[in-house]
Formats: sequence, structure tokens, C-alpha cells
Amino acid sequence: MCMHSKKSGLLFENIIATIETMDDRELDRLQEAIDRRRGAPKKQSTVVERRNHRHGILQLEGRAYRRKKDGELTERGPYWYFHYREGGKQRTLYIGKTDNPEAKVNEIMEGE
Repeated sequence: MCMHSKKSGLLFENIIATIETMDDRELDRLQEAIDRRRGAPKKQSTVVERRNHRHGILQLEGRAYRRKKDGELTERGPYWYFHYREGGKQRTLYIGKTDNPEAKVNEIMEGE
């Protein structure tokens, strides 16, 4: 076993021991650093509501985008999307903000 591995193992164990003593604020800062190091995605989605419609799924999705300047997430939406399959491929249709997403999907799909 090489010495580098032993040193790395000890360092890793020290890091783990330190994490065990961190408060919530410190853990949040650590998580942000891990996300930056791993190249966390620039945008993220959260499903707020989901329902079946026609031959697909209507989803009300909240979106979060990571700002380049400071790495903070900015939330947008929620917006309606219609996910369906056509010709063996997954398709997504942006519906936007509406009180009646079913009617909007029907209008768009029948207009094609």
C-alpha cells in the first residue's frame, strides 16, 4: 500500500469527523461547494402537479435556474408542460401559465 493512500484515508476520515460536528448553516455551505465541484445542473425542475390527459401526462412544473454570476438558484413558474409519445419518441409541449391546461393542449394538438 502506498503512503499517498494512507494519507488520503486519514484526511478523508478527518473530513467525515468534521462534518459530524457541523451546524445547518455550515452543512448548507458545504453542500453548495459540493454542487459546484460536481458541476450541478444549471436548471432544475420540480413537479407541482401531475395529471393524465389524452395520450400523455400534463405536469405543472416549477423551474429553478442557477445564475452564472453567483451560483444562486432563481425560481420561475410554475408552468404547464404536456409530455407524450409520438412515433416512438418522447415529446414535450410547453403550455405555459393557464387555468385550463387541458383546453390549451386540445387547442394546440387539434391545430397541428
